[in-house]
Amino acid sequence: MDYLKTLRDLFAFMKNTRLSETQMRELQNQKLRALLHFVWERSAFYRHTFEEAGITEKQLDRLPLSAFPTIDKTILMEHFEELITIPGLNQEQLRKFDAENTADRRPYLGKYHVVHSSGSTGKPGYFIYDEAAWHTMLLGIIRGALWNMTILQILKLLAGRPRIIYIAATDGRYGGAMAVGDGIDGVGQNRCIWITLRSGIQR
Repeated sequence: MDYLKTLRDLFAFMKNTRLSETQMRELQNQKLRALLHFVWERSAFYRHTFEEAGITEKQLDRLPLSAFPTIDKTILMEHFEELITIPGLNQEQLRKFDAENTADRRPYLGKYHVVHSSGSTGKPGYFIYDEAAWHTMLLGIIRGALWNMTILQILKLLAGRPRIIYIAATDGRYGGAMAVGDGIDGVGQNRCIWITLRSGIQR
């Protein structure tokens, strides 16, 4: 993890908290519309699903979010190959990668972070992030954990070299453990881990 970049991006991320409600809604709407156009162009599943719902490309910029069909995890897993926007990836390949490799931070195909669900609904689902998406996800977690703190307060906290405990099952590629372990050697070797910002893992 590039800590300086993370702090810079976190600062830019936190600037949005100073937006008015109107400005925030406009920003959210811009991002939503860009995302809808992206999946229309690149995801066969979403385009077909939108068309079945009577939605045309011209309507992507004006229909309310409630007008778009929703999906759940079952549908996501059943249509993974046609839903994702990266050709050539499928659940069985990810399952094989997970089975043949230890649960460390080694990326799939050298560029994708892989996490999986617990399988509580029957079969674990595998999910992938490219580097940009993974970084954004980590920023969201950090922002949530430090919700009421300013950048100066965060820097002061880090200067104090705090110790943080995180207890998790690390025998798989669970999202929380993989995220917390990013940039820290040893995650995946123990079921319960101590993580410190100063010295990595203490067993």
